[in-house]
Amino acid sequence: MAGFIKLLFTAFAQSITSFLYILITAIVYMHIKNEARLEETWLGFLRETVKNRLMNAMLYGMIAGLAASTLIVATGIPIDLNTAIILWPFALMLTLINKRFICFSYAGGIISLISLVSGWPKIDVPAVIAFIGILHLTESILILLDGHRDALPVVMEHKRFKPIGAFVMNRLWPVPLIILTIPTQVLPASGGGVAMPDWWPVFSMQNEGGFMLFPLALAIEYGGLAVTAVPRERTRLIGLSLGIYSLFIFALAYLSIRFSWLQYAAAVLMPSLHELIMYFSKKSQMEGKPILGAPWRGLRILDVLPDTIGSMMGLKPGDVLLNINGKAVNSEEMLVEALNNAPLYLWMDISRRGNAMTVEYRNYNRNKDKLGVIFVPRKASHFYIPDERHGLAFLMMKRLTQRKHLKM
Repeated sequence: MAGFIKLLFTAFAQSITSFLYILITAIVYMHIKNEARLEETWLGFLRETVKNRLMNAMLYGMIAGLAASTLIVATGIPIDLNTAIILWPFALMLTLINKRFICFSYAGGIISLISLVSGWPKIDVPAVIAFIGILHLTESILILLDGHRDALPVVMEHKRFKPIGAFVMNRLWPVPLIILTIPTQVLPASGGGVAMPDWWPVFSMQNEGGFMLFPLALAIEYGGLAVTAVPRERTRLIGLSLGIYSLFIFALAYLSIRFSWLQYAAAVLMPSLHELIMYFSKKSQMEGKPILGAPWRGLRILDVLPDTIGSMMGLKPGDVLLNINGKAVNSEEMLVEALNNAPLYLWMDISRRGNAMTVEYRNYNRNKDKLGVIFVPRKASHFYIPDERHGLAFLMMKRLTQRKHLKM
Protein backbone atom coordinates (compact mmCIF):
# COMPACT_ATOMS: atom_id res chain seq x y z
CA MET A 1 0.00 0.00 0.00
CA ALA A 2 2.83 2.40 0.87
CA GLY A 3 4.42 1.76 -2.52
CA PHE A 4 1.13 2.41 -4.31
CA ILE A 5 0.60 5.73 -2.47
CA LYS A 6 4.17 6.85 -3.20
CA LEU A 7 3.83 5.99 -6.90
CA LEU A 8 0.47 7.77 -7.15
CA PHE A 9 1.69 10.96 -5.44
CA THR A 10 4.86 11.02 -7.56
CA ALA A 11 2.84 10.82 -10.77
CA PHE A 12 0.32 13.35 -9.42
CA ALA A 13 3.13 15.82 -8.70
CA GLN A 14 4.17 15.50 -12.35
CA SER A 15 0.65 16.37 -13.50
CA ILE A 16 0.67 19.56 -11.37
CA THR A 17 3.95 20.71 -12.93
CA SER A 18 3.03 19.69 -16.49
CA PHE A 19 2.72 22.27 -19.27
CA LEU A 20 -0.89 21.24 -19.90
CA TYR A 21 -1.91 21.95 -16.29
CA ILE A 22 -0.15 25.33 -16.38
CA LEU A 23 -1.94 26.15 -19.64
CA ILE A 24 -5.34 25.16 -18.24
CA THR A 25 -4.66 27.17 -15.08
CA ALA A 26 -3.95 30.20 -17.28
CA ILE A 27 -7.30 29.66 -19.02
CA VAL A 28 -9.02 29.45 -15.62
CA TYR A 29 -7.30 32.69 -14.62
CA MET A 30 -8.69 34.47 -17.70
CA HIS A 31 -12.14 33.04 -16.95
CA ILE A 32 -11.99 34.36 -13.37
CA LYS A 33 -10.91 37.80 -14.64
CA ASN A 34 -13.93 37.90 -16.96
CA GLU A 35 -16.22 36.92 -14.10
CA ALA A 36 -14.62 39.61 -11.94
CA ARG A 37 -15.37 42.24 -14.59
CA LEU A 38 -19.00 41.10 -14.70
CA GLU A 39 -19.19 41.35 -10.91
CA GLU A 40 -17.80 44.88 -10.97
CA THR A 41 -20.42 45.79 -13.56
CA TRP A 42 -23.27 44.56 -11.34
CA LEU A 43 -22.02 45.38 -7.87
CA GLY A 44 -19.51 48.14 -8.50
CA PHE A 45 -16.79 46.32 -6.54
CA LEU A 46 -15.14 42.91 -6.08
CA ARG A 47 -16.04 40.76 -3.09
CA GLU A 48 -12.89 38.65 -3.49
CA THR A 49 -9.63 39.24 -5.34
CA VAL A 50 -8.86 37.41 -8.57
CA LYS A 51 -5.77 35.89 -6.94
CA ASN A 52 -7.72 34.42 -4.04
CA ARG A 53 -10.37 33.03 -6.40
CA LEU A 54 -7.71 31.38 -8.55
CA MET A 55 -5.98 29.84 -5.52
CA ASN A 56 -9.32 28.52 -4.29
CA ALA A 57 -10.14 26.98 -7.69
CA MET A 58 -6.69 25.36 -7.85
CA LEU A 59 -6.98 23.96 -4.33
CA TYR A 60 -10.36 22.32 -4.89
CA GLY A 61 -9.26 21.15 -8.35
CA MET A 62 -6.23 19.40 -6.84
CA ILE A 63 -8.32 17.73 -4.12
CA ALA A 64 -10.88 16.49 -6.66
CA GLY A 65 -8.16 15.47 -9.13
CA LEU A 66 -6.32 13.42 -6.52
CA ALA A 67 -9.55 11.64 -5.55
CA ALA A 68 -10.38 10.90 -9.21
CA SER A 69 -6.83 9.72 -9.95
CA THR A 70 -6.96 7.34 -6.99
CA LEU A 71 -10.24 5.84 -8.27
CA ILE A 72 -8.92 5.51 -11.81
CA VAL A 73 -5.72 3.75 -10.76
CA ALA A 74 -7.27 1.67 -7.95
CA THR A 75 -9.98 0.25 -10.21
CA GLY A 76 -7.63 -0.08 -13.18
CA ILE A 77 -9.36 1.94 -15.90
CA PRO A 78 -6.96 2.04 -18.88
CA ILE A 79 -7.36 4.87 -21.39
CA ASP A 80 -5.56 4.43 -24.69
CA LEU A 81 -3.99 7.76 -25.66
CA ASN A 82 -5.31 7.27 -29.20
CA THR A 83 -8.81 7.24 -27.69
CA ALA A 84 -8.11 10.53 -25.88
CA ILE A 85 -6.80 12.02 -29.14
CA ILE A 86 -10.13 11.13 -30.80
CA LEU A 87 -12.42 12.20 -27.94
CA TRP A 88 -10.99 15.67 -27.33
CA PRO A 89 -11.20 17.03 -30.95
CA PHE A 90 -14.66 15.48 -31.35
CA ALA A 91 -15.83 17.23 -28.17
CA LEU A 92 -14.46 20.50 -29.55
CA MET A 93 -16.38 19.93 -32.80
CA LEU A 94 -19.60 19.45 -30.85
CA THR A 95 -19.12 22.87 -29.23
CA LEU A 96 -19.81 24.37 -32.67
CA ILE A 97 -23.43 23.38 -32.00
CA ASN A 98 -23.54 24.33 -28.32
CA LYS A 99 -20.75 25.13 -25.88
CA ARG A 100 -22.12 22.76 -23.24
CA PHE A 101 -21.26 19.81 -25.51
CA ILE A 102 -17.62 20.18 -24.43
CA CYS A 103 -18.64 17.65 -21.78
CA PHE A 104 -17.14 14.22 -22.57
CA SER A 105 -20.46 12.44 -21.94
CA TYR A 106 -21.65 13.53 -25.39
CA ALA A 107 -18.46 12.85 -27.34
CA GLY A 108 -17.81 9.64 -25.38
CA GLY A 109 -21.32 8.30 -25.96
CA ILE A 110 -21.31 9.04 -29.70
CA ILE A 111 -17.80 7.69 -30.30
CA SER A 112 -18.57 4.55 -28.25
CA LEU A 113 -21.75 3.89 -30.22
CA ILE A 114 -19.97 4.37 -33.56
CA SER A 115 -17.23 1.99 -32.42
CA LEU A 116 -19.74 -0.67 -31.34
CA VAL A 117 -21.70 -0.46 -34.60
CA SER A 118 -18.91 -0.08 -37.15
CA GLY A 119 -15.84 -1.39 -35.33
CA TRP A 120 -13.99 1.90 -35.85
CA PRO A 121 -12.41 3.51 -33.95
CA LYS A 122 -11.32 0.52 -31.90
CA ILE A 123 -11.74 1.58 -28.28
CA ASP A 124 -12.31 -0.08 -24.93
CA VAL A 125 -15.94 1.03 -24.51
CA PRO A 126 -16.43 -0.05 -20.84
CA ALA A 127 -13.20 1.71 -19.85
CA VAL A 128 -14.15 4.92 -21.67
CA ILE A 129 -17.62 4.99 -20.10
CA ALA A 130 -16.22 4.24 -16.63
CA PHE A 131 -13.62 7.00 -17.06
CA ILE A 132 -16.30 9.54 -18.01
CA GLY A 133 -18.39 8.36 -15.06
CA ILE A 134 -15.49 9.15 -12.71
CA LEU A 135 -15.04 12.57 -14.34
CA HIS A 136 -18.70 13.35 -13.60
CA LEU A 137 -18.28 12.11 -10.06
CA THR A 138 -15.37 14.55 -9.78
CA GLU A 139 -17.59 17.30 -11.16
CA SER A 140 -20.33 16.51 -8.65
CA ILE A 141 -17.84 16.68 -5.77
CA LEU A 142 -16.55 20.06 -6.97
CA ILE A 143 -20.11 21.40 -7.31
CA LEU A 144 -21.07 20.17 -3.83
CA LEU A 145 -17.96 21.61 -2.19
CA ASP A 146 -17.33 24.79 -4.16
CA GLY A 147 -20.05 25.37 -6.75
CA HIS A 148 -21.90 28.00 -4.71
CA ARG A 149 -18.84 30.16 -4.04
CA ASP A 150 -18.78 33.66 -5.56
CA ALA A 151 -22.31 33.28 -6.95
CA LEU A 152 -23.19 36.63 -8.52
CA PRO A 153 -26.44 38.29 -7.35
CA VAL A 154 -28.32 39.75 -10.35
CA VAL A 155 -31.76 41.02 -11.31
CA MET A 156 -33.76 39.14 -13.96
CA GLU A 157 -37.08 39.26 -15.72
CA HIS A 158 -39.58 36.48 -15.10
CA LYS A 159 -42.81 35.45 -16.81
CA ARG A 160 -44.96 35.93 -13.71
CA PHE A 161 -42.79 37.99 -11.39
CA LYS A 162 -40.50 40.85 -12.38
CA PRO A 163 -38.05 41.93 -11.44
CA ILE A 164 -36.68 39.03 -9.41
CA GLY A 165 -33.38 38.39 -7.71
CA ALA A 166 -31.26 35.46 -8.85
CA PHE A 167 -27.71 34.14 -8.62
CA VAL A 168 -25.42 33.31 -11.52
CA MET A 169 -22.94 30.50 -10.88
CA ASN A 170 -20.09 30.08 -13.32
CA ARG A 171 -17.20 28.06 -11.93
CA LEU A 172 -14.14 26.63 -13.67
CA TRP A 173 -11.56 24.43 -11.96
CA PRO A 174 -8.14 23.25 -13.24
CA VAL A 175 -7.98 19.55 -12.39
CA PRO A 176 -4.65 17.65 -12.50
CA LEU A 177 -5.24 14.00 -13.23
CA ILE A 178 -3.47 10.66 -13.51
CA ILE A 179 -4.66 8.08 -16.04
CA LEU A 180 -3.60 4.52 -16.78
CA THR A 181 -2.38 3.91 -20.29
CA ILE A 182 -0.46 1.24 -22.21
CA PRO A 183 3.23 1.99 -22.89
CA THR A 184 4.13 2.59 -26.53
CA GLN A 185 7.29 3.40 -28.49
CA VAL A 186 6.39 7.07 -28.18
CA LEU A 187 5.61 6.76 -24.45
CA PRO A 188 7.81 3.97 -23.07
CA ALA A 189 7.27 2.80 -19.50
CA SER A 190 9.54 4.49 -17.01
CA GLY A 191 10.14 4.19 -13.29
CA GLY A 192 9.17 1.33 -11.05
CA GLY A 193 5.89 -0.33 -10.29
CA VAL A 194 4.10 -1.96 -7.41
CA ALA A 195 2.32 -5.28 -7.04
CA MET A 196 -1.45 -4.97 -7.47
CA PRO A 197 -4.21 -7.40 -6.31
CA ASP A 198 -5.24 -10.32 -8.51
CA TRP A 199 -8.58 -8.67 -9.36
CA TRP A 200 -6.81 -5.62 -10.77
CA PRO A 201 -7.48 -4.13 -13.32
CA VAL A 202 -11.28 -4.28 -13.22
CA PHE A 203 -12.02 -2.80 -16.64
CA SER A 204 -9.46 -4.49 -18.85
CA MET A 205 -7.53 -7.72 -19.16
CA GLN A 206 -3.97 -7.37 -17.87
CA ASN A 207 -1.75 -6.87 -20.90
CA GLU A 208 1.75 -8.32 -21.08
CA GLY A 209 3.47 -4.94 -21.10
CA GLY A 210 1.59 -3.68 -18.08
CA PHE A 211 0.35 -0.14 -17.66
CA MET A 212 1.95 3.21 -17.04
CA LEU A 213 0.74 6.27 -15.15
CA PHE A 214 0.35 9.26 -17.43
CA PRO A 215 -0.11 12.83 -16.12
CA LEU A 216 -3.04 14.73 -17.59
CA ALA A 217 -5.03 17.87 -16.80
CA LEU A 218 -8.60 18.93 -17.48
CA ALA A 219 -10.80 21.96 -16.91
CA ILE A 220 -14.13 21.14 -15.26
CA GLU A 221 -16.87 23.74 -15.59
CA TYR A 222 -20.15 24.33 -13.84
CA GLY A 223 -22.60 27.03 -14.84
CA GLY A 224 -26.17 27.61 -13.80
CA LEU A 225 -28.80 29.84 -12.25
CA ALA A 226 -30.26 29.82 -8.76
CA VAL A 227 -33.81 31.18 -8.95
CA THR A 228 -35.97 28.79 -6.93
CA ALA A 229 -33.36 28.26 -4.20
CA VAL A 230 -30.28 29.98 -2.81
CA PRO A 231 -26.92 28.94 -4.37
CA ARG A 232 -25.89 26.48 -1.65
CA GLU A 233 -29.21 24.61 -1.84
CA ARG A 234 -29.17 24.75 -5.64
CA THR A 235 -25.65 23.34 -5.97
CA ARG A 236 -26.46 20.64 -3.41
CA LEU A 237 -29.33 19.42 -5.60
CA ILE A 238 -27.46 19.49 -8.91
CA GLY A 239 -24.33 18.00 -7.31
CA LEU A 240 -26.29 15.07 -5.88
CA SER A 241 -28.07 14.56 -9.22
CA LEU A 242 -24.77 14.39 -11.11
CA GLY A 243 -23.32 12.14 -8.42
CA ILE A 244 -26.16 9.62 -8.80
CA TYR A 245 -25.82 9.88 -12.60
CA SER A 246 -22.07 9.23 -12.46
CA LEU A 247 -22.47 6.17 -10.19
CA PHE A 248 -25.17 4.78 -12.49
CA ILE A 249 -22.93 5.22 -15.54
CA PHE A 250 -20.00 3.64 -13.70
CA ALA A 251 -22.17 0.66 -12.70
CA LEU A 252 -23.32 0.22 -16.32
CA ALA A 253 -19.70 0.25 -17.48
CA TYR A 254 -18.77 -2.42 -14.94
CA LEU A 255 -21.74 -4.67 -15.80
CA SER A 256 -21.09 -4.26 -19.53
CA ILE A 257 -17.84 -6.23 -19.12
CA ARG A 258 -19.98 -9.36 -18.55
CA PHE A 259 -23.03 -8.38 -20.56
CA SER A 260 -21.77 -6.84 -23.79
CA TRP A 261 -25.23 -5.64 -24.88
CA LEU A 262 -25.12 -3.17 -21.97
CA GLN A 263 -22.33 -1.34 -23.80
CA TYR A 264 -24.92 -0.16 -26.34
CA ALA A 265 -27.27 0.90 -23.53
CA ALA A 266 -24.49 2.77 -21.73
CA ALA A 267 -23.36 4.54 -24.91
CA VAL A 268 -26.92 5.79 -25.52
CA LEU A 269 -27.87 6.54 -21.92
CA MET A 270 -24.71 8.44 -21.02
CA PRO A 271 -25.35 11.52 -23.22
CA SER A 272 -29.16 11.17 -23.07
CA LEU A 273 -29.41 11.18 -19.26
CA HIS A 274 -26.89 14.00 -19.00
CA GLU A 275 -28.93 16.10 -21.43
CA LEU A 276 -32.13 15.37 -19.48
CA ILE A 277 -30.49 16.46 -16.23
CA MET A 278 -29.30 19.72 -17.81
CA TYR A 279 -32.67 20.35 -19.50
CA PHE A 280 -34.82 19.88 -16.41
CA SER A 281 -32.29 21.75 -14.28
CA LYS A 282 -32.57 24.81 -16.50
CA LYS A 283 -36.34 24.49 -16.93
CA SER A 284 -36.93 24.28 -13.19
CA GLN A 285 -35.10 27.59 -12.71
CA MET A 286 -36.59 29.48 -15.65
CA GLU A 287 -40.18 28.34 -15.06
CA GLY A 288 -40.24 27.62 -11.32
CA LYS A 289 -41.44 30.00 -8.63
CA PRO A 290 -38.62 32.38 -7.64
CA ILE A 291 -37.85 32.80 -3.96
CA LEU A 292 -36.35 36.27 -4.39
CA GLY A 293 -39.23 38.35 -5.68
CA ALA A 294 -40.03 41.78 -4.25
CA PRO A 295 -42.49 41.41 -1.30
CA TRP A 296 -45.69 43.39 -0.78
CA ARG A 297 -44.28 44.74 2.48
CA GLY A 298 -40.68 45.25 3.46
CA LEU A 299 -37.46 44.66 1.52
CA ARG A 300 -36.30 41.27 0.26
CA ILE A 301 -32.60 40.53 0.81
CA LEU A 302 -30.83 39.34 -2.33
CA ASP A 303 -27.36 38.91 -0.85
CA VAL A 304 -25.32 39.76 2.24
CA LEU A 305 -21.70 40.81 1.86
CA PRO A 306 -19.13 39.09 4.09
CA ASP A 307 -17.66 40.86 7.15
CA THR A 308 -20.42 43.46 7.32
CA ILE A 309 -23.10 44.35 9.86
CA GLY A 310 -25.65 42.32 7.88
CA SER A 311 -23.53 39.15 8.04
CA MET A 312 -22.78 39.66 11.75
CA MET A 313 -26.51 40.03 12.43
CA GLY A 314 -27.13 36.70 10.67
CA LEU A 315 -29.14 38.10 7.75
CA LYS A 316 -29.50 35.68 4.82
CA PRO A 317 -30.63 35.84 1.18
CA GLY A 318 -34.41 35.55 1.02
CA ASP A 319 -35.04 37.28 4.37
CA VAL A 320 -37.59 40.12 4.31
CA LEU A 321 -36.59 43.18 6.31
CA LEU A 322 -39.77 44.64 7.88
CA ASN A 323 -38.75 47.13 10.59
CA ILE A 324 -35.62 48.87 11.86
CA ASN A 325 -35.82 49.99 15.48
CA GLY A 326 -39.58 49.75 15.28
CA LYS A 327 -39.91 51.81 12.06
CA ALA A 328 -41.45 50.18 8.98
CA VAL A 329 -39.14 49.89 5.96
CA ASN A 330 -40.75 49.51 2.52
CA SER A 331 -38.14 51.14 0.30
CA GLU A 332 -34.40 51.73 0.24
CA GLU A 333 -35.04 55.43 0.88
CA MET A 334 -36.90 54.52 4.08
CA LEU A 335 -34.02 52.18 4.97
CA VAL A 336 -31.45 54.99 4.64
CA GLU A 337 -33.60 57.32 6.75
CA ALA A 338 -34.05 54.67 9.46
CA LEU A 339 -30.31 53.94 9.58
CA ASN A 340 -29.43 57.65 9.71
CA ASN A 341 -31.69 58.06 12.74
CA ALA A 342 -30.62 54.85 14.44
CA PRO A 343 -28.90 54.97 17.83
CA LEU A 344 -25.93 52.81 18.83
CA TYR A 345 -28.25 49.85 19.35
CA LEU A 346 -29.76 48.46 16.12
CA TRP A 347 -32.49 45.85 15.93
CA MET A 348 -34.46 44.54 12.95
CA ASP A 349 -37.70 42.65 12.55
CA ILE A 350 -37.40 40.19 9.68
CA SER A 351 -39.41 37.39 8.13
CA ARG A 352 -37.52 34.20 7.24
CA ARG A 353 -39.56 31.67 5.29
CA GLY A 354 -42.74 32.94 6.95
CA ASN A 355 -41.30 32.95 10.48
CA ALA A 356 -40.96 36.27 12.35
CA MET A 357 -37.54 36.95 13.88
CA THR A 358 -35.66 39.81 15.51
CA VAL A 359 -31.92 40.33 15.05
CA GLU A 360 -29.73 42.97 16.67
CA TYR A 361 -26.38 44.74 16.51
CA ARG A 362 -24.70 46.77 19.21
CA ASN A 363 -22.22 49.65 18.90
CA TYR A 364 -23.65 50.80 15.58
CA ASN A 365 -21.91 53.87 14.11
CA ARG A 366 -23.95 55.34 11.27
CA ASN A 367 -21.03 57.48 10.12
CA LYS A 368 -18.68 54.52 9.58
CA ASP A 369 -20.61 51.26 9.55
CA LYS A 370 -22.44 49.95 6.48
CA LEU A 371 -25.19 47.38 6.48
CA GLY A 372 -23.64 45.43 3.58
CA VAL A 373 -26.93 44.11 2.19
CA ILE A 374 -28.14 43.95 -1.42
CA PHE A 375 -31.93 44.10 -1.83
CA VAL A 376 -34.26 42.95 -4.60
CA PRO A 377 -35.42 46.17 -6.33
CA ARG A 378 -39.09 46.85 -6.99
CA LYS A 379 -38.13 48.41 -10.32
CA ALA A 380 -35.05 47.83 -12.45
CA SER A 381 -33.62 49.57 -15.51
CA HIS A 382 -31.48 46.65 -16.70
CA PHE A 383 -31.68 42.89 -16.35
CA TYR A 384 -29.32 39.97 -16.58
CA ILE A 385 -29.97 37.88 -19.70
CA PRO A 386 -28.79 34.24 -19.46
CA ASP A 387 -26.35 33.17 -22.15
CA GLU A 388 -27.78 30.40 -24.34
CA ARG A 389 -24.21 29.29 -25.12
CA HIS A 390 -24.95 28.53 -28.77
CA GLY A 391 -22.00 27.37 -30.83
CA LEU A 392 -20.52 29.01 -33.91
CA ALA A 393 -22.30 26.67 -36.35
CA PHE A 394 -25.70 27.37 -34.73
CA LEU A 395 -25.16 31.13 -34.84
CA MET A 396 -24.08 31.03 -38.50
CA MET A 397 -27.14 28.96 -39.44
CA LYS A 398 -29.41 31.36 -37.56
CA ARG A 399 -27.86 34.35 -39.37
CA LEU A 400 -28.30 32.69 -42.77
CA THR A 401 -31.94 31.92 -41.96
CA GLN A 402 -32.58 35.52 -40.93
CA ARG A 403 -31.06 36.81 -44.19
CA LYS A 404 -33.25 34.45 -46.20
CA HIS A 405 -36.39 35.76 -44.45
CA LEU A 406 -35.33 39.36 -45.09
CA LYS A 407 -34.90 38.68 -48.82
CA MET A 408 -38.33 37.08 -48.99
